[in-house]
Amino acid sequence: MATTSHHPPTAIAENTRKAAAIAFARIFIGVFWLIEVTVGHNWKIGGFGSGVNPGWLGENAGQAVEENIAVAVEDGTWSWIGALYENLIAPSSVAFSYFVVGLQVAFGLFFIVGFMVRPMALIAITFDLSVFFLGNSRIPPFFIVAHLFLLYTCAGRFYGVDGWLERRLSSVHNGFARAVTWLIDLPLLKSGKAQTAVMTGAALAAIYFFLQIPMRATPRMNLVAMGLAMVAALVAAGIYFGRRYHDRLGVAAAMLRIFVGVMFLHEIWVRNEPGVNALPGWAGEQAQAEVFQSIVDNHWAPFAWIVDNAILPALGFWIIVFGVVQFAVGVLLVVGYQTRIAASIGLIYLGGLGVLGFTRYAPFIFGLLVVVLALDAGRMLSLDARRLADRPLRYGLPVPARAIPVLAIIAGLNAIAAAIAVVATGGVAPDGYTESMGQMTTGMVAVFSALFAVLGWLQLRTERHHATEVTRTGGTPSTSAPV
Repeated sequence: MATTSHHPPTAIAENTRKAAAIAFARIFIGVFWLIEVTVGHNWKIGGFGSGVNPGWLGENAGQAVEENIAVAVEDGTWSWIGALYENLIAPSSVAFSYFVVGLQVAFGLFFIVGFMVRPMALIAITFDLSVFFLGNSRIPPFFIVAHLFLLYTCAGRFYGVDGWLERRLSSVHNGFARAVTWLIDLPLLKSGKAQTAVMTGAALAAIYFFLQIPMRATPRMNLVAMGLAMVAALVAAGIYFGRRYHDRLGVAAAMLRIFVGVMFLHEIWVRNEPGVNALPGWAGEQAQAEVFQSIVDNHWAPFAWIVDNAILPALGFWIIVFGVVQFAVGVLLVVGYQTRIAASIGLIYLGGLGVLGFTRYAPFIFGLLVVVLALDAGRMLSLDARRLADRPLRYGLPVPARAIPVLAIIAGLNAIAAAIAVVATGGVAPDGYTESMGQMTTGMVAVFSALFAVLGWLQLRTERHHATEVTRTGGTPSTSAPV
């Protein structure tokens, strides 16, 4: 959208930085969908020489679906969802298996290019919930919250195909153009009655799942109930505050900030068993030693040397550091105090863990925390709101202009190194967060460096901004206003 006289240069630059942050969130989650379906924990199509997952594709397709349903029912998932799985999905497990694989690939591709993001995000949320009810409680909350953010912000409008289509079709007046525009906008919550209905339903769901936590038969389902209660509460609060305040993007960023803070604390108070697919937390020295020894045994030599000589000999000290950092960052993000400092410390901490080989849970939190920082998420529903009321807002990805070429070089070098390592070792082991630690780490560094380089460059290009639509979320126009 071309710059016009009624948008001052300062507002254009500010909104361009907002647009870059939203685009970062969309592309980040799209990339992680492709990682998940190829070499992630729940891999299906495989990649880099691994072959397909036989439980999902090929002669035994549908077997994984049936096994997941059986385990969920045995572990005590809700009877109504168990009946749905057993009577509707299990009899068509083969077809459903292929459908799920295609759907996950579509999520990745559509989000990366920014095509039909709101409809795909709505479908993805439904899919996330189906996975959640199977007893998978670690990663689905991240996907659900990320998809809610993409849905709420109409993320395809910003450096995506959706924005390009809307501009091209704005002067076309026929049924096809109206249908495409409606799908892009998907104004399902445009009316106040619809918003009230969803807000009320989400609040009741939050209460229901909270009360269900002690009623579930297994720890897995206890965690599912807790996660569902938290997500439903965030939805209800997001809609309520979105209606109360004009700055809807600020509300979305605040909800994201609170979620990330809770997940930092979650890894201390709930999941206190360490692993390279988790965060260190407060776990005991023996358990931590096993994790870091696996890094020594499987990571690239320089990082293995650092862990072996700097971390393992002083592991008791580092356990305290891990716990204090996670606790402090989590609490500060939840209450919104010194948010930028807390987010910056959190990014340094998670980035360090990621380089050391923690390449599953840590990168998810890292990506969402980048968005929290880039959207200055402490400006609403926080202790910072009053304290910083008279200070200018600070939007934008934390990427100085001079760092963009360096990040591009780092991304290229790591991509080449990962490719060489894959060829030399015969591929990446699916779910190989330990076995293929070096390749996974190098790939993650390449992904985030490339995202920072590209989106950091775009946020400097104010002559072609996508800014006037940044706060147009939920299908209705909105302007920014402080709390």
